[in-house]
Amino acid sequence: MKRVFALCAIGAALALPALPATAQDAGVEQTAKITDKDHPDFVKCRTERVIGSLAKRKKTCLTNRQWEEFARRGNENARRTVEENAAGLAGN
Repeated sequence: MKRVFALCAIGAALALPALPATAQDAGVEQTAKITDKDHPDFVKCRTERVIGSLAKRKKTCLTNRQWEEFARRGNENARRTVEENAAGLAGN
């Protein structure tokens, strides 16, 4: 089950648009750092294990808005997979 979730998460991450390296690259003026953890543009970082390694970790930083989109796409992919596989089981 963990592998299925990890594969869905990887697929959703690849589907996200590439982000500019810095705010200056995007042509946006730098403003005060957002400290409200519920703000859609607050950046949260997560550390995930690298599949196949006992020690490697991967750090992923996205805004709250991007994490919500990431979760929504992962849930859609999981639902679609379950529905497609359940249709094959119904015939037995």
